[in-house]
Amino acid sequence: MTGEWTDLMRIDSAWWQVAFLALVGACIGSFLNVVIYRIPRGMSVNNPPRSFCPSCKAAIPWYLNLPIISWLMLRGKSACCHQPISLRYILIESACFLLFGGIAIYFDYESLLARFLICLWGAGLLCLLLMDWEFMVVHARISSICAVFGLLASVFAPTLAGASTLRPWEGLLWGCVGIACGYVLFRFIALVGRLLFGRRNLHFSEPTPWELRQIGDNLDIELAVGNHSIRWGMVFAEQRGALILEDATVEQIPGASCRVRFTDTQMIIGDSSYDLEEYDTLRGTCRAVCSQGATMGSGDAWIAMAIGALCGWQGVIFSLVVGSYIGLVYALIMRIRRGDPMPFGPALILAAFLWLFSGPQLVSWFLTHLR
Repeated sequence: MTGEWTDLMRIDSAWWQVAFLALVGACIGSFLNVVIYRIPRGMSVNNPPRSFCPSCKAAIPWYLNLPIISWLMLRGKSACCHQPISLRYILIESACFLLFGGIAIYFDYESLLARFLICLWGAGLLCLLLMDWEFMVVHARISSICAVFGLLASVFAPTLAGASTLRPWEGLLWGCVGIACGYVLFRFIALVGRLLFGRRNLHFSEPTPWELRQIGDNLDIELAVGNHSIRWGMVFAEQRGALILEDATVEQIPGASCRVRFTDTQMIIGDSSYDLEEYDTLRGTCRAVCSQGATMGSGDAWIAMAIGALCGWQGVIFSLVVGSYIGLVYALIMRIRRGDPMPFGPALILAAFLWLFSGPQLVSWFLTHLR
């Protein structure tokens, strides 16, 4: 009788842990909404300290800022100005709720602390996924924090990082190997891609209109030439980026056709330079465009580093291969043409989550049927 009661309490306790982590996940999802909104816009996460309405900027009281519940109670409209609240907010909070709950259930053989650290690692990756998808921006600081959570989790759950035993030091070692493998491998791929495929030349038989404009809530710049688009973030992701217009004119700066060269912050015509921040938009015509940039953003190396901290080098390789297929399917569905910008981070992170929950089993199944 005593044994049955003990078993029952153990099961109840496990489900209480699942419920606890799921609720914590919803709260962290609410915080991720703040991070995703503020950081790409150059705002502080702590200032203003309270959440505010994106439409009228009014402070939101705590009782109207409850994860998931408040959005449903308000029926998707703000209480202050009755403007629609983006569906993204409840989706992110719900995704964190399910992610934390799923980790708590799937890794029920691990300690509560280990599961909590895995959850924080997953929340960090989810934040990186959404920021890269919406803004094509990867913040090294967030990636580093995510890597720290992954490394700590590998200490308490060593086998996830590739260790063959449950010794914490072995998990730490393999987590460090995963970090090094992820960062070095993706930096090498980015270097090779830039050398082989980073150069882009467009030639036109007659003067073709071009426009330089800010996009994405002024978070990035786009050069549109005819039916082609070149994103600033892809060209100038590294210091060696270059962008040149040949036989070009600039409406805002009258003169004969000439070569126009762009840097990350300036437009250079002859011996004169002009700060891009002084112009909301620039227009003109050109006969050719030459760009030298990265085919894979340097931020993907930071994401791979965070993945390797918990999933080890095997998880990094799996994420690269499977993420490439996910990215290819996405490009086909969205009809993204060669040379058009596309964030690879989301595909990489989705593949990492797949590895976390069933990667080794999928690899084993594939190798078995390959024979």
